[in-house]
Amino acid sequence: MFKILIADDEWMIREGLKQTINWEALNCVLVGEAADGEQAVQQIQAFQPDILISDIRMPGMDGLELAWTAQEFCPELKVIFLTGFDDFVYAQQAIKLKASDFVLKPTDPDTLVKAIDKVCKELVRTRQHASVMEQLQSWKRDRESLVVQKLIHDSMLGITDTASLEMLKEWLEETAGLQKIRVAVVQMEEEGEERRHERWLHIKERLYARIYGPLIMIDELQRACIVPDEEVAVGMLKETVTGFGKALVYAGVSLSYGGIEQLDRAYQEALEVVRHRAASKQSGVSVYGDIEHLDNAAVHFAEGFRQVEAYVQHNFNEDISLQQLAARFHLSEAHFSRLFRKRLGVSFIEYLTRLRMEQAKRLLGDENVRIYEVSLAVGYQDSRYFSQIFRKYTGETPTEYRKRMLESHGM
Repeated sequence: MFKILIADDEWMIREGLKQTINWEALNCVLVGEAADGEQAVQQIQAFQPDILISDIRMPGMDGLELAWTAQEFCPELKVIFLTGFDDFVYAQQAIKLKASDFVLKPTDPDTLVKAIDKVCKELVRTRQHASVMEQLQSWKRDRESLVVQKLIHDSMLGITDTASLEMLKEWLEETAGLQKIRVAVVQMEEEGEERRHERWLHIKERLYARIYGPLIMIDELQRACIVPDEEVAVGMLKETVTGFGKALVYAGVSLSYGGIEQLDRAYQEALEVVRHRAASKQSGVSVYGDIEHLDNAAVHFAEGFRQVEAYVQHNFNEDISLQQLAARFHLSEAHFSRLFRKRLGVSFIEYLTRLRMEQAKRLLGDENVRIYEVSLAVGYQDSRYFSQIFRKYTGETPTEYRKRMLESHGM
């Protein structure tokens, strides 16, 4: 059932709506009522209703301000406004807030029922669509995973064609921005099947954030995976394998290669290292040859990185993007993204968001600056989206943060 909250400063109107509407027939349930906007905000936070029926004009916080505030922490809320005023300005503002419907006072029950029924049907369609899209995405991910596993497996064994290599190359570049790769091979000593399965699950979980694509099963005792050209990934592999204590687990890592075409060669290098370790019963990880790798582009990027930081700090309130920055500094988007994270330890989006949110916190300290003005000042045209990002960053909506800050300063 859909949850409904009524907000109106007139007690008789609230009672009339409660008594004259057959809520159950509309598949709805009343979860609360409020006599003013501030009380309604508290109830919306507590009950998370699907639909708000609100008088457009109330003393203190009016219906428009209520709807605006509620969308910060209840963005999917549908709003039906009750109004006895033919007020063009109010109507304009309500349209901007994406009001679901307007019902004139004195309220005709049949008209309100039709408005509620329309909104309920919209909610049903929205939820059905979201459910279908989630199922499609899940199916797509599962199917893609199986295809990628076969492509990587065949490429490592050198039994693939040009078209398959191109498909795998596209997948790696799109999902990981990967241009340079290593192959890692992990092999276990013969032991009980259940214990071996537990170890593979442990390795998969530990390496999940550092490998691209799945762990490829070569045979019962051996798995292979693609790792990025980063020492961090190699270090994580070492930490994972050595964490098994006395258990004999061997791992080999290939040299770095600039294209997926060398995947079979990289696999053979990693396999050679594993065989050498297994022959000498030396549990642990080794890299084929010298793992020291100098990336001239990375060095060049590091030398000019102060320019990047200065540019972002000066323009974070503009419509700035990773693609735009990469082009400005003559690097591919994927390569720029990796170098940015390597230099600062966070992604470009995380860095930009932090700059914007810290500035927003400073601006919110001034009660004369409206929320939408803060949103524009830090680079967000959509104030609802800004509120969502701010809440994710601070744990509070902009309104809640401002209130707490003003109270802490005795204002």
